[in-house]
Order: sequence, then C-alpha cells, then structure tokens
Amino acid sequence: MAKKAALLVSALILIGAYALLFGGEDDFPSVGFCGRDMPDPYYLDLKPADVQNPDDVIRYSSSIKGYAEDLDVFERAAFYEWYFKSHGFDVSFAYAEKFADTENDHLWLLVRNRKGEVIEVDPSFSEVGGSSMVPLDRAYAVRDREFDDIYSAKEALGEDGVAWWRDEKACKVLNENVLVTEKERAKSMADA
Repeated sequence: MAKKAALLVSALILIGAYALLFGGEDDFPSVGFCGRDMPDPYYLDLKPADVQNPDDVIRYSSSIKGYAEDLDVFERAAFYEWYFKSHGFDVSFAYAEKFADTENDHLWLLVRNRKGEVIEVDPSFSEVGGSSMVPLDRAYAVRDREFDDIYSAKEALGEDGVAWWRDEKACKVLNENVLVTEKERAKSMADA
C-alpha cells in the first residue's frame, strides 16, 4: 500500500511539474516538450491504432487536421508522421524534387501494413493539386527519395523544414499527448 501511495505521489509531482512548466493556455512553451528544439524523446508510445485498418489512417488524419492548418507542407507531413508513428503505424516519408511535373518539391507519407501494402497519405494534398488526403494520383508514384523517420528527413531536408514543434497549435497536441502518456504510466506503476 505504501508503495502505491509513493508512486501516486510521484505521479502527482510529475503532473504538477508539468502544469507549472506549461502553465496557462495562452503561454506558448519555449522549453520542455515543444518550442525551438526538437522534442526528446521525439516519438511517444500512445494508444495503438488498428494499423492494419485503412479506415484508421483516415480517422487519425482527420483527428489532427485542425492542429496542422498553420503548418507548411513539409512541417505538416512531419507532424502527421510523428502522430502516426506514435500510434504504432509503420510510416515513412516520400520526397519528390519536382512533384507532378512542376518545379516544386513535395513531401508526403507512406503508410505500410504487415503485408507490405502502401497507403499514400498527403496532409497537404489541396496545396499541391492532389485529389484527396489518400490520393491515387499518378504524381504520387514518382518519388526521388524515401526517409524512414524524422531523423533522416531532418538530415536531408534541414530541421527548419520539418520543425512542426515550433507551431503553437501542433505543439498543443504534443503536450496533451505527453501528459496523457505520463498519467497512464503513473497509473500502471501504481497498479503494479
């Protein structure tokens, strides 16, 4: 019993420290989980999605759409990649230097299931002339490079291009998910 109480107190201290650090709704954090520097750890262990169900790709895409509206094309792809990967999806980046026979480069996502089938997801489809968030357009078949994760994308494209964590709305999703993760971890420690 004393062990559970100590774990619960530890969890409350953690949550209290988080609340002090990230205070009010109006204060955009510049340290900790969001801000200028890339979050560390970057990926979270969030509630797993049904990663074999293509409908979950759409559902998870829709759930964060509003938080990504101020992000540019590359930041938006990175934000969705973080969210998908943190929920257990096998996701990587696709990059084209001259997307759809234009002079514009583009970054979108490749979500794979256990069979190796690929669902292309473009959170910025409307900005680049794509037909939908899950496009079947021929332009998406042409890619110059693939990046397995944010680290390889950041190295190739530069951190400034993928730094969604500097945006206040997107950062809110990260901070909320970190808090949920910490609460769940404290609860499981208290139950043990």
